[in-house]
Amino acid sequence: MVQRVTNQSIQNTVLNNIFRITEGLAKAQAEIASGKRILKPSDDPAGLRNSLSLRTSIRLSTQFIRNIDNNKIFIQSTDSALQSVSLGLTRAKELAIRELGGTSTAQTRGFAAVEIGQIISQTLEAANTQVKDQFIFGGTQTRTAPFQVSASGAIYQGNTDSFTIEIAKDINVALTLPGSDALGTDLNPSVTLSTLLSDLNGGKGVPAGQFTITDRGGNSATITVASGATLGTVIASINSAGIKVSAALNGSGNSISLTDTSPVITQSLTIAEVSGGTTGAALGILGKRDGSLTGSDLNSRVTSATLLTNLNAGSGLVLDDIKIINGAASATISFASATTIGDALNLINSAGLNVTASINSAGNGLRVVSNNTTTVAVVNDIGVGTTAENLGLGGGRNVLDTLIKLKLALEKDDTVAILTTLQNLDSGLDSVNESRAFVGATLRRIESTDFIHDQDIVDQREQLSNTEDADIIKSASDLASLELALNATLNTTARILQPSLLDFLR
Repeated sequence: MVQRVTNQSIQNTVLNNIFRITEGLAKAQAEIASGKRILKPSDDPAGLRNSLSLRTSIRLSTQFIRNIDNNKIFIQSTDSALQSVSLGLTRAKELAIRELGGTSTAQTRGFAAVEIGQIISQTLEAANTQVKDQFIFGGTQTRTAPFQVSASGAIYQGNTDSFTIEIAKDINVALTLPGSDALGTDLNPSVTLSTLLSDLNGGKGVPAGQFTITDRGGNSATITVASGATLGTVIASINSAGIKVSAALNGSGNSISLTDTSPVITQSLTIAEVSGGTTGAALGILGKRDGSLTGSDLNSRVTSATLLTNLNAGSGLVLDDIKIINGAASATISFASATTIGDALNLINSAGLNVTASINSAGNGLRVVSNNTTTVAVVNDIGVGTTAENLGLGGGRNVLDTLIKLKLALEKDDTVAILTTLQNLDSGLDSVNESRAFVGATLRRIESTDFIHDQDIVDQREQLSNTEDADIIKSASDLASLELALNATLNTTARILQPSLLDFLR
């Protein structure tokens, strides 16, 4: 049966074919011009999802590489500084051994003391190394020189935290080594509710004043801190302020933790000073947070009443025996009966060695000083013990103190002290080498991670190219085919749709 085909039907079919071919031509031309196969979500929804995921992963890997490249200098500088300290200790040991020889005199020991003084200056310079205007051995207190040296010994003024960066997803690595782990001692006692504010921040304390706390619901309260207050007093004041914020000591026992329980959230949890004060900052809780806030390390100082179990951030210290030599007098001190820092000091002071044991001026270690102006009291660990090192009395990582003791012994022509110091020089070298091994392992790890990220980016970019890039040869072939089809369609259409107005007038 023959069906009649109208001119309108033919025209619609022709136009649809032309539009379809033209659309294909536009798509092929766009692929060639952009080099991309996916130009909009409808081109390939599944491919677009994979493309976005790959791009996100590439950006993340690139940021990790940037983190590593921008901050690797901290760990490299740490190794260089420790190498300088190691060379100084080695030279100090050579001088000590030489000045114990039979040809040495008080005069030659005096000359050696001058060189040891230069080694102390060199070691102090290394201990206060700066990178990007930040002290690398100060923990997270990067703006203050971590070490100071006086005639009585070295003082560490940093904290026990480390500067960390994220080198991979959920993987953080410490890029600095606190001076308390490498070149000094910090007994780092945990804080309690009864800790006096005057004992915080290394003995600098917390000034009396006011600060405001505004919860996430917009409710605000002013907290007043009085002189002579304790941490418990401050925490109680916050908890009774009538806002949706509760305060407590954090799990590490070194700072205040604030928790916001506002049911309706309109802003950030905000702690601000009043009238230009510094009370909130000294308490380590200044600033804004979206939720809970954990303050910075309060760096409590040691007192005679500090329990040994509260030292080392609450992990405690188990004290072994130590040996103290002061001229002709020597004794082994047992701390088996000690429960507080005061007990440990009393055991030393009552040993009949003519020495005075006390807490150092920074409140983070102990000191033992001879009461005899012609002798130097030297403290050694016994066997594999680390009690003298951990208490800051000598040996191990207390390299500045060891060098200062050696200098004093040379100046006073105290050969017994010079001989005794050799053990501490050896343990100091061992400690520095251990720190360098740790630093080297960290550097190797981040360099390996950096290489992995570089390779991941190469692989992911290749996969991204396979997912979204156009096949230029195929697109060019499609373009040529579609151009031929369009021309053929137009020529055919010209033959089929020939009638004009003149045709209808005949």
